[in-house]
Amino acid sequence: MKNRYHISRKIAVVTIIATVLFSCEKRLDDLYSNPNAVTTIDDAALYTKAVRSLFLETTDLSASRFAGHYGHYFVAGSTARIPDQYGDGFDNNYNAMFDGLYGGAIRHIEEVLTITSSPKTQNPVRNAMANVIAVLAYAKATDAYGDIPYTQGGKGKTENIVHPSYDTQESIYKDLIARLTSSISILQGADAALGYPNSEPIFNNDMEKWVRFANSVRLRLAMRIRFADNALSKATVAQCLTAPLMETNDHNAFIIQTEGTGNAWFNNRTGFPSIKMSVRLIDQLQGSADPRLSVFVSKNSNGTYSGMVNGLDDTAFGASNFADKSDIGIPLSSPNSKIYLISAAETWLFRAEAALVYDEDAVVANQMYRQGIKTALGQWEIDASDIETFMGSAVASLSGVNNEEQIGTQLWLAVIPNYFEGWTQIRRTGYPVIEQRTADNLSQGVTNGVLPTRFLYSSFELNSNYVNVSAAIANQGPNRIDTPVWWDKN
Repeated sequence: MKNRYHISRKIAVVTIIATVLFSCEKRLDDLYSNPNAVTTIDDAALYTKAVRSLFLETTDLSASRFAGHYGHYFVAGSTARIPDQYGDGFDNNYNAMFDGLYGGAIRHIEEVLTITSSPKTQNPVRNAMANVIAVLAYAKATDAYGDIPYTQGGKGKTENIVHPSYDTQESIYKDLIARLTSSISILQGADAALGYPNSEPIFNNDMEKWVRFANSVRLRLAMRIRFADNALSKATVAQCLTAPLMETNDHNAFIIQTEGTGNAWFNNRTGFPSIKMSVRLIDQLQGSADPRLSVFVSKNSNGTYSGMVNGLDDTAFGASNFADKSDIGIPLSSPNSKIYLISAAETWLFRAEAALVYDEDAVVANQMYRQGIKTALGQWEIDASDIETFMGSAVASLSGVNNEEQIGTQLWLAVIPNYFEGWTQIRRTGYPVIEQRTADNLSQGVTNGVLPTRFLYSSFELNSNYVNVSAAIANQGPNRIDTPVWWDKN
């Protein structure tokens, strides 16, 4: 009897527990089936996050520590200046920049692409817009490192790919251009209501501007591969000229970063580590009486423009009076300053280069070149009389002798403050010429004084994805900062 009693008691306890658990599960089911609860990911919120991440990546470590120095725009203080000495001991930085791209804009936009192409939630217009953002994110990644995860890139969450294969930069660029071409055909005449009303931070969902934006990005990529695949470059440029391009500053792709930590360049002007503008930039602007000098550079405490020499060794830097050099210009580094992905001025200058080298039409090239400079000055609200004066100077017209150098130098100026893009333009065009460092007071680093051409794959990436990273290195060359990427033939 005693055993029967204990058995009956255990059955009763189990029954009570099961009843309680069933009741709890039912309550949870009721909660999860609440018609007011969020049951799907909002692709509009993901899209906005991806776009903002992409803009922030124009001011991240890749720009503030590396490209700004490599592009000879500025010199940072403290240990932030060490990349300026052409060293390569920045494993954590290389990893942070790689993870920042793949964990930020690329991850978010891949989720958007999955949602907008899935049968139950497909939206061709949103998908086309997301593809343009994805192209820009992947373009930066491949321009920084060369071969990168692309076909399988950014799909750790959507497809559980944790060890993605690496694609060649050549294949990536071909696909990026194809994606843009497809997106442009969808966006032309698209119903704006199918886009991202109230969630599109660049053009407020204006489809006409989106077409110009996407086509101008396509032109940029077409010119990028000019020396690596001339036939594809020329054919793509011809396509670009059949569709609208950015032409006025109303078409510029920018945002004003007021969320989070705010404008990074404001922090670099007012906080630590500060940056001081380069002698190379100041000399270019002063030597041509360019009215953007006061926009890009602030006067020092003596009321003059005084720049830092890039690449000083530790002894020379210690004697350089860094604190009294010119800060970054206030129009570039205020809380309400704009940060850019691409501009009309840049687009006009690409058109000038294309007219010069593909059409061999120096007259049209000069017209495009002058329009590019005029648009660039207008972008910074230069006084009309100063614009007129500068447009009458020798530098504002192609000389017929060094046309490509003139265009390349103006591109270098036009992309400010997107300093990563400026370094990329120098690598592509060779202009402005950054001479090999040979002076005793300059650091030659690991490149024998030659301008670095890429970022390194980090040790973390090598260890976690060894087989695929090793294949990329075998394809493109040693994992060094002076190994050129595929399109870099200059």
